[in-house]
Amino acid sequence: MSIKQNWKSLHFFDCSLEASTFESWDDCLMTSSDQFTIKIRRDGTIFQYNSKFELIKTWIGFQDSRCLHLSIANDTLIALAENTSNYPVIKCWNLLDSSKLLYNSVLEHNDEPHPISAFTISEDMSIAAIGLANGNMIIIHNLKDTIQTSEQFKSFRINLAIKEPITDLLFSRSENSLFILSPSSLLVSRFDSKGGYTISPLDDIGSQLNCLQMSPINSASVVVARDEALYLYGLEGRRATYALEGEKTFIKRFFKYIVLCMPSKSKPSVNSVTIIDLKFKYIAYKGDIAENVCEVLISGNKLHVLCDDGKVYTLHEKSVFSKLELLYKSNYYLLAFDIVADSKLEKYIEMDVHKRYADYLYQKNDYDLATQEYCKTIGYVEPSSIIRKFLDHQRIHDLVKYLQEVHYKGNANPDYTTLLLNCLIKIKDIDCLDSFITQSNNDNQVQFDLQTAVRVLRQAGYINHALQLSTTYLRHDDVLKIQIEDRKDWDAALKYLSRLSPDNVENYLHHYGRLLLEYNCQVTTHLLIELCSGSYRPKNADSDVTDQLSLRKSKFNSIAANTINYIGFNASNSSRNSSTEEDDVYKPPSPLKYFSQFINYPNQLIIFIESIMKLRFGIEFTSDNIIIKEVQSIYDEQNFNNVSASLNTILELYVQEAGASESPEIQRELHSKALMLIDNYERIPIDLNHALMICTIESFDEGKVKLWKFLEAYEEIIYHHMAQADTSTNREDEERSTDAIFESIKNFGKFVPRMYLVVLDFLSNNIEGHNNRTVIQNLLELIDNVRDEFTKKHMNDEVIRLPQMSEIVQILSKPGVHNGIVKEWIIRKVKEDEEKTKVDELLLMSYKEETIKKENQIKELNDVNKAQTFQNTRCSSTGERLELPAIHFACGHSFNMSVLADNETECPICARSHGMIRELRRNQKDLLEKHDTFIKGVSNEGFKLISSNFANKLF
Repeated sequence: MSIKQNWKSLHFFDCSLEASTFESWDDCLMTSSDQFTIKIRRDGTIFQYNSKFELIKTWIGFQDSRCLHLSIANDTLIALAENTSNYPVIKCWNLLDSSKLLYNSVLEHNDEPHPISAFTISEDMSIAAIGLANGNMIIIHNLKDTIQTSEQFKSFRINLAIKEPITDLLFSRSENSLFILSPSSLLVSRFDSKGGYTISPLDDIGSQLNCLQMSPINSASVVVARDEALYLYGLEGRRATYALEGEKTFIKRFFKYIVLCMPSKSKPSVNSVTIIDLKFKYIAYKGDIAENVCEVLISGNKLHVLCDDGKVYTLHEKSVFSKLELLYKSNYYLLAFDIVADSKLEKYIEMDVHKRYADYLYQKNDYDLATQEYCKTIGYVEPSSIIRKFLDHQRIHDLVKYLQEVHYKGNANPDYTTLLLNCLIKIKDIDCLDSFITQSNNDNQVQFDLQTAVRVLRQAGYINHALQLSTTYLRHDDVLKIQIEDRKDWDAALKYLSRLSPDNVENYLHHYGRLLLEYNCQVTTHLLIELCSGSYRPKNADSDVTDQLSLRKSKFNSIAANTINYIGFNASNSSRNSSTEEDDVYKPPSPLKYFSQFINYPNQLIIFIESIMKLRFGIEFTSDNIIIKEVQSIYDEQNFNNVSASLNTILELYVQEAGASESPEIQRELHSKALMLIDNYERIPIDLNHALMICTIESFDEGKVKLWKFLEAYEEIIYHHMAQADTSTNREDEERSTDAIFESIKNFGKFVPRMYLVVLDFLSNNIEGHNNRTVIQNLLELIDNVRDEFTKKHMNDEVIRLPQMSEIVQILSKPGVHNGIVKEWIIRKVKEDEEKTKVDELLLMSYKEETIKKENQIKELNDVNKAQTFQNTRCSSTGERLELPAIHFACGHSFNMSVLADNETECPICARSHGMIRELRRNQKDLLEKHDTFIKGVSNEGFKLISSNFANKLF
């Protein structure tokens, strides 16, 4: 295909003149490798040079033959010559082993000899081809093996029938194809594994000598140089045409380049060396070298241009960075991309080219293409500078495209997300906004900062977009904020909550519970009950929370009825979910953390606590009792605080709501529940002091009385009834209070004896009522009965604490108290005292007589002049008759000697009583020295101790 080629002319090579060791290039053949350069003169002398063109050795290669072609393969020099008979002569030398001759053979074929016009060897030296001037070829197989074994070549002749000289031969890299060039045609010969071949014409145009080279683009293609163009051929035929006019002296392949030697257009007598990159279609170097270029040699990464006058010019390829700088100056950015990619440079270099190209396009006002190039640099070039460029010129749409790509490639930060959304909102591009939000749904990867995106959308009023984004990526915080704070859609918020895990529900209800209770109290309460009872299970996305949490919409006529509904609902839920897998089980949160949410909804809090008590802790409140499934579980370390605080709270709620209610029925019901809790204080962990404080604040008298009783604060009970009597407004209330006072002193007076006088004094001050007179009389009888009870039980300390008659008389002697009220009691008490006095006097007389008798007896015993007569005839211990020797004691007891122990000097019968008396006297004397004991005793019961000491004559 013919293409008019517009070559970009660049200067990618530096040319320098090097000193030459060659004398002359006339009639010389040259070839080179990375290590060596070989020159052979017409006389057959071979010169070997190193890579610096320093002569290493010289030897005679041919004497009777003229060398026509040279080639170096695997450090082996292969020379093809023609002898005087026009037969080919092949010689091979080892360049590493002192130019040792490896092979020398004349290839004599049966045909008439013709001059040699072309020669080529495959890269692995497995096959060689010789072209003849008559258009025939000689193919040599197993060239390498033949050289090593020094055998005769096995060759065969191919008649091409082109009737013109073969100008060039070239094996493809696959080595089973041979390209054949003549002045008017190009053919290809394919060889098979059995030694057969086929010949196919590729084109009916050819070229002159040295104008065929392997293509740097493809290993199975060749380049043919003609005056009008360069042609690229593959095995199938012509592939491309590159227009390049001018006579081509020869061409060489140098890595990815084609090197052309051509006459200069400005000076036809001067040769020009042109280096072309066919792949990217540019001229890498073009320069006039000298009048006559003999050869171009390739040594490593250098090109050596040899001239007739012996000069050597070296072309050095510039570094890729130098090339890029040249391309930047010429604005050849597309070519720069190709060179960077072909050189396999690091990615950041390629991105730098894109950045420069984008800047160039931006300056040319080609904003769309510039934006595309800027997008390619994302991840390597800091976006802020590019963003600033767009903002400075108000290229908002281009900025949107760039920012979208930044997000798509995952290089966005919150600032970029904010800017992109603001731009989309500013230009009101809803479709683009929708696309941005949903762009990562396919691969489930988020290309932007979700928090920032949601915040910006909410601030801009795009609530539905923010909700869609939050829901898609499970940003529970944002979903609930939007539903509750922006949309005020409480039902939707609860529906979304019911799909979350227990941990999430716990946190969000703690945060939003009060708001949700305000607008959807019953559903929220149910959700809290499920969560805190341990029966919560996340609902499916398509389930409706409101349907599942349907409530009876009746009025709140009875808290108990509502509580039963809630508990019944949760019980059914629990049954429905009984088959849930173990991984659905969770640790229920403490219900205490949600109490504050119900601050404005005490009735719902009562329902909440009662439900939790039953479902979680096994405490069920019936109409007349409390049923506890497992008492031990209540007092577990994990449950105790929750149960105790919940019970104290619900007791407080019962009392408070009863006081706030205007319905007598509800008041009775709540007070009954409160009293039921108080009555069961020994079974459940409630704080009696806290309960007393609540009952006092709420003026719940019945509860206070019960609590005082349990706390043994009996005085408070009595004072309470006295206070009620003081504040009574009618006779009926007064009598009821008086009866309550008497009942309380009757039940608790023995525990607080001083209250008898307090009650008596109170009743005496309110003596007007007939009921009070009766109560006073009953109270006096009660005091006497208690005294008798204590006396019978020998509870002397308690008897002393009871009111004395003098104290009672003093109270009842105040003005206004009629004597008739206590006349009979006083008379009875006086008679009792008189009888006691008479009994005491008789006892006193008997004690005096006995004392006198004892004193006289002691005197007689102490009188040594008066004998004592013992008339006992029987032993006082055994009752047997006394036998001499008998022992008589002064106390009057006599004993047989066999009964008493040896050396016993005290009557065994009287010894015990005498010992007790001696011990008592000794203790009394010791007590006189223990002053601290005396002081302690006086501080507790001073009168009793002092009177006892006086009686014992310790003072």
